[in-house]
Amino acid sequence: MSKNPWKKVKENVEEKLEEKFEEIDWPSENLSESLEEPPESDFGDIASTICFELPKKLKRSPEDLASELEEKLEPGGLIKKVESKGGYVNFFLDDKKFASLTLEAVEEDEENFGHCNEESKKTVIEHTSVNPTKPLHIGHGRNAIIGDTMSKILESQGHEVEVHNYIDDLGLQVAQTLVPYLSNEEEADEKFDHFLGKLYVDFHEKAESDPQLKEKSREFLAEMEEGESELAEKARKMAEKCVKSNLDTSDRLNIDYDLLVWESDINTSGILEETLDRLSETPYFVEGSEEKTGAKVLKLEDFGIEDKVMVRSDGTAVYTAKDLAYQLWKFGEVNANLSFELHSERDYENKTYTTSQQGESDLNFGNANQVVNVIGVEQKYPQKVVFTALKTLGLEKEFENSHHLAYEHVSLPSEKFKGREGTWIGYSVDKVIDETVNRAKKEVKKRNPEADEEFLEETAEKVGISAIRFSLIRSSPEKEVVFEWDKALDFNRNSGPAVQYSHARACSIIRKAEDVNENSTASTFQKPQEYELLKKLAKFPEIVNECGKQFRPHLLAEYAADLSLKFNKFYEVAPVLDAESKELEESRLRLVKTSKIVLKNVLNLLGIKAPEKM
Repeated sequence: MSKNPWKKVKENVEEKLEEKFEEIDWPSENLSESLEEPPESDFGDIASTICFELPKKLKRSPEDLASELEEKLEPGGLIKKVESKGGYVNFFLDDKKFASLTLEAVEEDEENFGHCNEESKKTVIEHTSVNPTKPLHIGHGRNAIIGDTMSKILESQGHEVEVHNYIDDLGLQVAQTLVPYLSNEEEADEKFDHFLGKLYVDFHEKAESDPQLKEKSREFLAEMEEGESELAEKARKMAEKCVKSNLDTSDRLNIDYDLLVWESDINTSGILEETLDRLSETPYFVEGSEEKTGAKVLKLEDFGIEDKVMVRSDGTAVYTAKDLAYQLWKFGEVNANLSFELHSERDYENKTYTTSQQGESDLNFGNANQVVNVIGVEQKYPQKVVFTALKTLGLEKEFENSHHLAYEHVSLPSEKFKGREGTWIGYSVDKVIDETVNRAKKEVKKRNPEADEEFLEETAEKVGISAIRFSLIRSSPEKEVVFEWDKALDFNRNSGPAVQYSHARACSIIRKAEDVNENSTASTFQKPQEYELLKKLAKFPEIVNECGKQFRPHLLAEYAADLSLKFNKFYEVAPVLDAESKELEESRLRLVKTSKIVLKNVLNLLGIKAPEKM
């Protein structure tokens, strides 16, 4: 188990409170929940609000209760002093003991600091899931980066994580792309997903004046859904080429997938039929009436949400029914199964598999304890239907363990991205990466005018990808993001490059410290900035754990930005290699080394490389 210094601090405070409450016979509920960090260090390092919960029971004011606790609580362990103020009970840490605890924890765990093995759930995360007719635009990039970061966080907390990318290759948009694709005689002279995206846009422009094109696309879709035809095979091959092109983009963003799940394979697997049969055995799956006559409807009013048509009057299942079938398969709750084969190997040795009608069925995919679907906020109702349908089937545990990680979309300062209208053109993830890396190269060259071309290109790629990933993860998912290059590439604060730059600065200090005792256990510090940095390091495991439990990956980016800022403030006021004494030099170098470890660990969890030189 990885060490958790800040948890140790809270446990120390809680133990002292529990012992004293038992001794003076006060009710001790919610002691743990009462602990918080004061807004200013003058009020202590950690505080308890418990005295605000006791007045009704003890018939005394919060100030009076807190004052009594101040008198009766004795310092000890990690606690140096206890004070009361305005009803709060404030605890001040023993600086030297706390510094030793934190530094030793980071040094002992190194790259595993912040990780734990408290959970052993198998978690399936579905993300990206772009229609195979176009390139990823920057909104899709946010989806993929949220999902990828979440998978890394959960893995660090002991989960067995399986990442899915769902390929909707039977949608109307595929048929609408296939029509111009099959009639097009020119070879693609650009990246294939961009080529297809333009065909899709062109189709909609021409269909405005040619209704026969729309009719032809509907005929194509009907034949594709039958599953075994030459047209269906051509559609699959076109979609596979597009997905391969999409994966070239996601590779560049350092994003992994374990399994590509194709809708056409689910369609032929029997999973959907089994799902509809199971729904038919419940009282909630009924024949539609009035305008829904002939359709099959899932009645959900008992669960507080609107009813949902699951099978149209023509006998075809709606998307939500297919999503439910897929959700059941993810949990291992259907007898029918999919077959799999190796799709590709990423550059960093990770393997990506794909569903396939010719593959093996004994590979251990699915059977999750928990499912996280990273899908846009506009899909809130369909996702709620899918999850509630699990309740209609008596799958309460699976309902509780189904999570919609909803996110808002990304916009330019003036407009949103809409694939059909083609406004992604020029702002696809590929274009954004190229532009960001080019701008990053100029910034890196300013700081390294003598650097060779290889260093500039390698570093610019790391910095550019960092800028994109960080800018798309740093806001809470439910907030819309406006992507701006100046903010994404700010080397000073609240950006991926800023965190990378702090890491590189720590590496530079360590490289220069050749004659400093590497085995020093000195932990004497003088400045408040040193202790602020120590406290930030100590809280890293708590932050990672909170991100995993709440599905809030943006908290990790907030932590990284603040850690970078606190390291820079420390560096500005506390000379390391020119410290006043040898002991202080060794202490500060030790703080630099542990900061470097945590900066690298948080960057890794954010899917960002940690360069040693910038």
